[in-house]
Amino acid sequence: MKRTAIALSLGLAAGLPTVALAQAGHDTHHPAQAQEQAAPTMPMPGMPDQMRTMMQGGMMNGAADASKAAGTAPADGNIPAFTRAYVDAMDAMHGPMMDGVMADDPDTAFVRGMIPHHQGAIDMARIVQQYGDDPQTRAWAGQIIAAQEREIAEMEAWLKERTHPEAIDFGQTGGTVWSADEGGSSISAIDLGTGTVTTAPVPVAPHNVDLTPDGRFLLAVGTPASRDHGFQGHGHDGDAAGLLVMLDPQDLSKPAVTVQLGAHPAHVVADTQGRAYASLSGADEVAVVDLANASVVKRIRTGAYPHGLRLSPDGTELYVANVEDGSVSVIDTASFTEAARIPVGTAPVQVGFTPNGSRVYVSLRDENRVAVIDTATRKVTARIEVGPNPIQMIVTPDGSQVYVANQGTEAAPNDTVSVIDTATGEVARTLETAAGAHGVSVSADGAFVFVTNIADDSVSVIDVARQEVVGSVPVGDRPNGIVHGPSN
Repeated sequence: MKRTAIALSLGLAAGLPTVALAQAGHDTHHPAQAQEQAAPTMPMPGMPDQMRTMMQGGMMNGAADASKAAGTAPADGNIPAFTRAYVDAMDAMHGPMMDGVMADDPDTAFVRGMIPHHQGAIDMARIVQQYGDDPQTRAWAGQIIAAQEREIAEMEAWLKERTHPEAIDFGQTGGTVWSADEGGSSISAIDLGTGTVTTAPVPVAPHNVDLTPDGRFLLAVGTPASRDHGFQGHGHDGDAAGLLVMLDPQDLSKPAVTVQLGAHPAHVVADTQGRAYASLSGADEVAVVDLANASVVKRIRTGAYPHGLRLSPDGTELYVANVEDGSVSVIDTASFTEAARIPVGTAPVQVGFTPNGSRVYVSLRDENRVAVIDTATRKVTARIEVGPNPIQMIVTPDGSQVYVANQGTEAAPNDTVSVIDTATGEVARTLETAAGAHGVSVSADGAFVFVTNIADDSVSVIDVARQEVVGSVPVGDRPNGIVHGPSN
C-alpha cells in the first residue's frame, strides 16, 4: 500500500505544470497572506542564475503548452475551480522543493525536496476529494493522504535528529533576544551568553514585543489565547478584546499583568516616561498605557488599520504605519494628537528612524518597496525596490544600513533580507535567512541583526560586519515580532 501511494503521488505531481495565478484579496492583519503579484518569480536561493533561468523558463513554457492543449489560457477567468486549485497546489509545491534540493548534503536535499513534494500530493488528493465523484479516485486520494502524511512526519523527525546547529559566537555581544511566537501563544527567550532558548506560554497570541527602556518590563500585545487551549493554545480568540501583557524579562514564568486595549493590537513601543503606545488595527487608533497603573490613559485616532510604529529618537513624535490608509500618522507625544498624516504608498507595515531622526523608512508590503520620509518636510523623498512583501525593518545604531525582512506570501514564503545602504539609497546586499522572514531587531552594539522566520519557526542571526547569516535558532510556533535587550 505504501509503495502504491508513492507511485500515485509521483504521477499526480508530474501531471500538471506550474502556473502562477494571482490570489484574490489578502489579509491585512497577517501580511503573510498578502496578495501575490501576477506571475511571480519562483524563489530559488542558492541556485546559479543560469540554472534558475532555465528552470523557470522551462516550467513557464510547459504551463503555456498545457494551456494551449487544453484550449484555455492560464489567465482565463473561466478556468474550472478544480483546475485552478490543482495549479495553485503545484505552484505552492515547486518553490519549497527547489529550495530543498539545494541543500549541501545529498540525503538532506532528498528529504527536504520530498517533504513539499509529498505535501503537494496531499493537497491534490484533497482537491479530488472535494470536486471528484469517482469512488476509485477518492479511495486513492485517501490512501495517498494517509501514506504521505505518515512519511512527512517520519522525514521531519529524521531532519530534526540530524540537525545539530553549531553554536553561534556572539563575541562581546550579550543580552537576550525575545521572539513573539504568535502561533504558539508563547514567547521565546534566546540567551546570547549561553545560547539557551526558553519558551514560555503567555495569555495572548503575541503579535509583537518590546522592552521598556529601563529593562523592567517585556511588553507583548495580541488577542487572547484560545480559551480551548489555555495559555499554550495555538491560535487566538478573534472576538475578544486585545491585551497588553507586562512580563518580567528575567523570569517569563512569573504571573503577568494584563491591560485590556481594544480590537486587534498589532505593535507596541515604550518610552522613557513609563508609557507604552499600542496600535489597534481593528479600532484605527493608538492606545496610550500608563505602565505604573496598568491602565489606558489616552486613545489617539490614526489612519485605517494602524500597524507598525516607532518613536523618534528624542521621543517627541510617534510614527505609525496605516496599512489600509496608505499613510503614516505622525503623533505628537506631548499633546497626544495626530499632527500630520503622510501619504506613502500601498500597504505600509512598519517604520524605522535613523539615529539622528532625520529620516524614516517605511516598508510598502504590496509594492515590494521601502519609502523614505524626510521628517523635516514630512515628505516622501525616495522609494527603494526590495524583496517580495517587505514587513518589518530596522536601522542600525550607526545609521548606515536598513535591514528589511521580505516575507513573501503564505503560498510562497520568501527567505531574504534586503540591506539598504542609507548613503546611496540602494540595496547593497540581499541575504538569505529562512522561510517567511518577518520581524527584525538589532543588538544594542549593532553587531548582530536578528530576523524571525514565521514559516520556519526560527530566528536567523546576521553578523553585520561580515554581512552574512551565521546561524539559526529554533523558537516557538510562527515567530512574529522580536526585540533584543542588553544584559543587566
